[in-house]
Amino acid sequence: MSTKKDRTFLNVVSTVSLQVVTLLSGFVIPRLILDSFGSEINGLVVSLTQFLNYISLIEGGVGAVILANLYKPLATGDKAKISAVVVTANRFFQKLALLFLVYQFVLAAVYPFFVKTELSWTYISTLTIILGLSTFIQYYFSLTWRLLLQADKRMYFSAFVQGVAVVLNLAVTIVLLRVYPSVHVVKIGAGLVFFSQPLILNRYILRHYSIDRSAQQDPTLLAQRWDGFGINVASMVHGSTATVILTLITGLSSVSVFNVYLLVANGLKALITSISSGLVPTIGNYYAKGELEDAKRLFDMYDLLMFFVSFLCFTVAAVTVAPFALLYAENATDAEYYRPFLGAVLMAGECFFCIRDPYVNMAYSAGHFRQVSKYAYAEAAGNILLSVPFTLLLGMDGVVIGLLVSVLYRTIAQVYYLKNNILHRPARSFWIKIVAFGLVSAGSAAASVFWFRLGSLSVASWMIYAVKVTALEFALLLAVSLLLCRKECRTFLSFVNIRRGT
Repeated sequence: MSTKKDRTFLNVVSTVSLQVVTLLSGFVIPRLILDSFGSEINGLVVSLTQFLNYISLIEGGVGAVILANLYKPLATGDKAKISAVVVTANRFFQKLALLFLVYQFVLAAVYPFFVKTELSWTYISTLTIILGLSTFIQYYFSLTWRLLLQADKRMYFSAFVQGVAVVLNLAVTIVLLRVYPSVHVVKIGAGLVFFSQPLILNRYILRHYSIDRSAQQDPTLLAQRWDGFGINVASMVHGSTATVILTLITGLSSVSVFNVYLLVANGLKALITSISSGLVPTIGNYYAKGELEDAKRLFDMYDLLMFFVSFLCFTVAAVTVAPFALLYAENATDAEYYRPFLGAVLMAGECFFCIRDPYVNMAYSAGHFRQVSKYAYAEAAGNILLSVPFTLLLGMDGVVIGLLVSVLYRTIAQVYYLKNNILHRPARSFWIKIVAFGLVSAGSAAASVFWFRLGSLSVASWMIYAVKVTALEFALLLAVSLLLCRKECRTFLSFVNIRRGT
């Protein structure tokens, strides 16, 4: 196998491994916060985090634009262009970090007046400032280097550094909860851990890249960021609308309940889309050099892989997430955590989010930010306009209906945009997989509920139940994939280094 394929495969494995570690940490830390401080404090942490994430709107899609502009100079060895892009990006993110500080202090001052709680203004305000620490560190010190490594297919190193930081964060949290159980102290300790990332990344960049830090900025690069503004709007709205609406309409306890389901959905989504971090730079590299047949072949495999993993993970989650929520919050008696409808609809929405990822990323790799931004704006608007009335009518269940409908719209729009404007591959393949995988997953879910009884609610019984559901869904999806997508399956076998006469 070529060095390019070796590195691509290593990137996929490393980013998926990072997401596994992040997923486990993401389950453990909120559970510790929930058990130690209750649903209200847990909901407060979740809500504040989402409000702090609104700063990503100002970024305006610069990250995706930077990646698209780095593929070609990295492929051709144009060091002057690489330096110009890196310097432009670094100075932009540093200014954004300083602006984030201003936003953070404004939020700390006004947020306590809009949330339904008896917690003091000082308590909420200081926690807001503490929670923003890791975001500031990311923007000011390390985001540019992570983007450079991703574009150059060296995500494996960045993933390793992030993974170490995640493990240290978990360890610090556990220790501080035992030594000094204060949510403020715990979050300060966790935030300081992330200082290790930029130190290591900066040393690695100095050793492996010849970046002229005095290079002139590229003015056209920042002009392009407005073409990608819709990307960030849709991403931000998708990730935070539900939490914000629930905060304002229903209160912090419902935010805590919803977050348990969101932890599962976001964890699986991050795990699945991490596949993209390893594959997209290679596809983007092929496309930038005009090697369209190689790009199409790898894209077809990427598409099938995302379908398979997405339907597998989210079908199992849709069946098992409600009893999991009961187990996860077994010590919390101040809210109702068993919400099967909420779980099923949320998982369906995130499944469609993941299967559209190849289509969205291919458009970004081709530099078509302006052309597809209209779909992103429409998704964001639809999410908000549908979620608010549905939440007023149906409560917590209503917020996921708006998410599902808006995600479905953009998924279909992106499929047809790719068909008509970039790779010109027929949409028929997408619809065949949607129908086949959808019918199989619906049948598998129904059979699992009917055949596999959970019995008494315990960790052991839930794990056995989840394994049975997973085995059935995996077997059925594998059979459908081998029957309908043989060419893509052969490409996948070659990709993972099962060599045939080579």
